[in-house]
Amino acid sequence: MVFLDEQILVRARDFITGSLLSDTGQDERPVLVVYHGDGDGCCAAYFLNKYIGRPAVFYWVATPDFDFAKAESYISQQNPLLSIFLDMPVYNRPEMIEKLSSRGHVFIYDHHHPGTCDFHCDKDNVLYINPVVHQNGKEFPTTLFGWELLREKTWLEKEVLFMGLFTETWLERVPLFGDLSPTSQAQLKEVAKRVHVSFLIQDMSTTHYALNFLLRASAARSLGDEQLQTMREYHILEDIYDLIQNEKNWLTMRVESEINRLMNPKFILKKIESKMRLCGLMASELRWRYPHLVIGIWQRWKKRFCCDLRRGKDCGINLAALIEAIKSEVQLITGGGHPAAAAFTAEGDNFFEALDRLRYHITEQ
Repeated sequence: MVFLDEQILVRARDFITGSLLSDTGQDERPVLVVYHGDGDGCCAAYFLNKYIGRPAVFYWVATPDFDFAKAESYISQQNPLLSIFLDMPVYNRPEMIEKLSSRGHVFIYDHHHPGTCDFHCDKDNVLYINPVVHQNGKEFPTTLFGWELLREKTWLEKEVLFMGLFTETWLERVPLFGDLSPTSQAQLKEVAKRVHVSFLIQDMSTTHYALNFLLRASAARSLGDEQLQTMREYHILEDIYDLIQNEKNWLTMRVESEINRLMNPKFILKKIESKMRLCGLMASELRWRYPHLVIGIWQRWKKRFCCDLRRGKDCGINLAALIEAIKSEVQLITGGGHPAAAAFTAEGDNFFEALDRLRYHITEQ
């Protein structure tokens, strides 16, 4: 069963294979996989590493602000033969792509709505694939693309796909998991949660533990192997997960007590304070409790402010379009996402002006 257009997969395979064949072997330039550190990005990086069939250098880009200035410096030092970008909006860094493509090949897969800053490049050594653009607006997760890129798939690859789709709330759209028992599915969801949250404490280099866990697991037959959960990487992920969950549960309880004082809210927009990047996790959890509303949770983070938006299952507001409307009115640092999940960051007065515009647009809709 193929979900992405076969021509998209053929183009991607031909481009990556051709890029690798262009290596003369004289300078041993690396393949660099640059990925978003959430569950979708980690699982996709696992698939791409398996597909290219040679050791790769990995680099994860910090969110919510996608620190591409720092990333560009690191990537340039590596002087990669091939740079693979997974699950991040590099279309708004045309200067970086131009510089990288002058020295090597650049492959980009992203599934966010491009917004008003579309990426354009007519070079033969750059390939940009976004199913929103190239496949009738469908936002196929990066994990699903990586899975379909593989020609040979084991049981473990199917479990990795399950985890990546679970973190993207896409499981119900991909009917491939009927042979996974309820017990196995529950276990995989718990592992996926630990893989997914490892990037939320951004002052720690945690996300490679998640990817390293998956790469080491490739020698096993299944992620359900109890021996895998004795690995050092898994214990680190477990500790990070427990820390984040305890903080999130405490903050969610406090926010809900404030929400309960409201009479028939039209939307929910609440501030939290934490040393961890928790506004997205909290917004995701609260959307199930308030299915008709837009949920916005915001916090101060690294000398700027960020706001994560989610919509309940019975709410029809397009959050990506909402962010684009705000971007046309207020100067943001970053902003974008999907119709059901989006985020933006800004500094000082710009952020609070953006919050005011957000309230206005939600009320209008």
